[in-house]
Amino acid sequence: MIRRIRPLAGLVLASAAYGFSIGASNSWTYAVWNLAKFPLLILATTAICSLSYFVLARFLGVPLSFARVQRLVLAVFRDLSVLLAGLAPAVLFLALTMARPHGDDLAEYPLFQGLNVALIAVCGCTAVRRQGKDLLRRHGIAPRPGAALLLGWMALSLLAGGQCAWYLRPFFGTTPPAPGQRFCDGSRPDFRGARSIYEAVYNLVALPARR
Repeated sequence: MIRRIRPLAGLVLASAAYGFSIGASNSWTYAVWNLAKFPLLILATTAICSLSYFVLARFLGVPLSFARVQRLVLAVFRDLSVLLAGLAPAVLFLALTMARPHGDDLAEYPLFQGLNVALIAVCGCTAVRRQGKDLLRRHGIAPRPGAALLLGWMALSLLAGGQCAWYLRPFFGTTPPAPGQRFCDGSRPDFRGARSIYEAVYNLVALPARR
């Protein structure tokens, strides 16, 4: 029992540390909210991937048991959380020293937000590759289906995590939370009018070109 609880506790604590650091870019209110919100994001993504990883493995004909895939998913997101926690001090420093939004000028906010999205994606793919390659090697999975499975798991993680992040936002926020600010925005459009994570990412990439 303790062996199962310890990785989960490490996941929650590590992801909370990173969540606090990104929330500090806005206010201490966001930082405190993220102590709960970012672990919720990681746990929700873990729950979705625990099933989707197994379904994809079966679809590709890779003989992995459901229990083994569950242990893999927990290890992947624990590694992701630990990697992000290791970056938390640097992210916190950037959060406290960056030029903050003022009026219509977003200053360095898009850069900070985009950097953290990229960090989460890179750390997630690194965690999937590390845990997945070790698992496939121990089970003697051939390179071709193994590579396809790893790429599929990475894509599923990014899609599931992105959608969960959209419903649980804001994690950063361009303005301090006003009275009545909701803990999560759910499916409401963001300040640029984006109604999905994909549109929001496009806006981040396209913003410098419009200036």
